[in-house]
Amino acid sequence: MFFEDAKEASSILNVALTKRGETPMCGIPYHATSNYMAKLLQAGRKVAICDQIETARPGQLVKREITQIISPGAHFDERMLEAERNNFLIAVAVSGNRFGVAAIDLTTGDFKVTELESENAVIAELERLNPGEVIYPEESKRLAELIEPNVSVLNSYEGWVFAVETAEFTLKDHFKVAALDGFGLKEHIAATGAAGGALHYVSQHLRRDVTHFTQLSFYEVSDYLVLDAATLKHLEILEPLHREATKPATLYGALNRTSTPMGARRLRDWLTQPLSSVEPIRKRQEAIAQFINNSTILDRFCESLKEVRDLERMISRLSIGSGNARDLVQLYGALLQIPSLRTMINEVQSIDNPINPTLNKNIFEKEPNETPSLLNHFGSQLHDLPEVTELISRSIVEDPPMALKEGGIICKGFNPELDELRTGATEGKDWIAKLQKEEMGKTGITS
Repeated sequence: MFFEDAKEASSILNVALTKRGETPMCGIPYHATSNYMAKLLQAGRKVAICDQIETARPGQLVKREITQIISPGAHFDERMLEAERNNFLIAVAVSGNRFGVAAIDLTTGDFKVTELESENAVIAELERLNPGEVIYPEESKRLAELIEPNVSVLNSYEGWVFAVETAEFTLKDHFKVAALDGFGLKEHIAATGAAGGALHYVSQHLRRDVTHFTQLSFYEVSDYLVLDAATLKHLEILEPLHREATKPATLYGALNRTSTPMGARRLRDWLTQPLSSVEPIRKRQEAIAQFINNSTILDRFCESLKEVRDLERMISRLSIGSGNARDLVQLYGALLQIPSLRTMINEVQSIDNPINPTLNKNIFEKEPNETPSLLNHFGSQLHDLPEVTELISRSIVEDPPMALKEGGIICKGFNPELDELRTGATEGKDWIAKLQKEEMGKTGITS
C-alpha cells in the first residue's frame, strides 16, 4: 500500500510504515492476507483485490486490474460473520417525502426493499436490520446526517445510480424482466431507487458476482408491528440489558431451538418484526400446532434439519465461485434430507390436529379460510434434484481437502483423462515407459 492508504493501514494493522523515496508504503505477508483483511474490514475500510489478468511474458510488464472490492457489508469472511445474523448492505434513497430502504446480503442471496414515510421509520428499520454497511446518494447531505449516528459504516455513492430511470434499468437488466410490477415496485419510486442503487453498488462498484440474487421482495412495514431500538433493548428481545447476563437471558435466547443457522436468522427476523395481521398469524399457529401435537415427527424433523446446515450461505459461495469441495459435500448431504423432510411434512398434515377451538373463537375474528396451509406451501417447494446429488456423489470424494490447490478432490474413475494425469504424477516411470512404448508403436521409431 502507498501514500495515505499506507499511513492509515499501518496504524490499523500495526505494521511498519516505510518509504520508497518520498512515497510512504507498507506491506503485509501474503500468507497472512486474510487475517489483515479482516482487521481492515472490522475498522470499516474497504479492500481492493488486484489480480494478474494476463500471462506473464519475459521482459514485459504484466497487466493487473482490480477484480473485486471487499467491504464490511459484502464479504464472506467466516471469522467476522455470525451464523445467526444476516450481514446486510443497505441502500437508502429518498423521493419527495418517501424513503426507500433496500437490504442485500451477499452471503445468503437475500434481497428485500421497503418504502417508509418518515425519518424515524428509517432509523427504526436500520436499527432492526443492523447492517454491516449503509450507502446513500452522495448529494443527500441531510440523509447522511440522519443515518450516520445510527450505523457503524456509512458510504456515499454516485447519486445518478439511485435515480429511478437508472435503478429501473439496473433491476430489469439483472432480473431479465420488462417491468418491475411483479416485484411490487409499481409506483414505489424511492424503493426502486434504493434497490437499484444497492444492486449497482455491489455489482459495479464492488465488482462482485450477483447472479445468485434471483428474487427481490417488497414488504410493507404496516404488515408488522414496528419495534424501535429502545423497545428491542428494554424488552431484551435480542440482547440482555446487562452485559454480565448470559446470552439465553433474552427472548431470542429462550425461544431459539432452531436446528440450522437459516432458522436462527429467520427467528431473529420474526422477533424483531412481529406480524400484525390475523391471517398470517393463524397460519403460523396452525403449522406450529401440527408439529407440537406430534412430537415424534417433530423430533425426527429436527434431526433431519441438522444435516442441512447453512444451505443459504453454502449455495451463495458456490454460486459466485468462492466455495470449495466441502461445500459441495455439505450440499449433497442437505439434498439427501429433502425426501424425508417432505414425507414428514405430508405425514404431519395427514393427522387431524386443528388449532384449539378456543383460540379460533377468542383470538381470530373469522373462521380460517381455505387457502393452502404453510406446511403445504413449504412441502411443495422441496425438490429432490436427483441429477445434482448423483453428480456430486460420482465426482467428489467423501472427505475432500479445503483448498483446491491441494488436489485429491475428484473421485477416481470420474474422468479418464484426469486419472491418466494422476497416474503420471504418482507412477511417473511406469507411465513414461508405457507412453514411450505407445509412441514407438505409432511412429515406428525404435530408439
